[in-house]
Amino acid sequence: MGRRAPIPILPAPLLLAALLLAPAEAATLEQVLQAMDAASAAFQSLTARIRIVKHTEIVKDETVDEGTIWVKRVKPRLSRLLIEFSAPDRYYLTVTDKKAEVYRPKIGTVEEYDVSRFRELANQFWLLSFGTAGSDLTARYQVQWKAPEAVAGQPAVRLELIPKSPEMLQHVPRIEMWISTAHWQPLQQKFYEITPGDFRLYTYTEVKLLPLLPDSRVRLQLPSGVKRIQPQR
Repeated sequence: MGRRAPIPILPAPLLLAALLLAPAEAATLEQVLQAMDAASAAFQSLTARIRIVKHTEIVKDETVDEGTIWVKRVKPRLSRLLIEFSAPDRYYLTVTDKKAEVYRPKIGTVEEYDVSRFRELANQFWLLSFGTAGSDLTARYQVQWKAPEAVAGQPAVRLELIPKSPEMLQHVPRIEMWISTAHWQPLQQKFYEITPGDFRLYTYTEVKLLPLLPDSRVRLQLPSGVKRIQPQR
């Protein structure tokens, strides 16, 4: 059997153009990871509609939150995000590499969480966010190619990720990601939990790549008199 010809490394614009013209089934895992590298290098900011489903298998229960997400690249491999949830309840979530804040206008409180205490898990989280490079995925995960599958009518390639980190495996043993073949950003992420059958499913629609957002767009805008609490203490 002859040796397989190596996959050519194309300049980023040519690689992206070639993959956009090819059906999802024709793209190889190596080409998709290269396209994600190119898209990551160009990524600045993004907004999208977000839908989060939390499924608990033992009681066959699902909770659903919907809203709008804004993401801003702060530096390589690190972004800042804000989610404005609108249904079923209105509340806000911001996340950085050091802190997460949840603002609940109805009761006038902001919950503060120190995520720097979980540095490895936080780093893994950012690797699965928008602007992810394919090379970063393969450094932290065993990446397998799955059959392409559209998300909300949008063509996507599907990847299965098994964490290499023992700490991550204790929390999330398997992840699936659906990557858009239009802009090479996630359209959907499914995090399988340790309890069999439990998962969290994040779906993104109306995805729009943007120039660099101002910091104010990804920070909480709080009225006076809001009470801050630290549930971890």
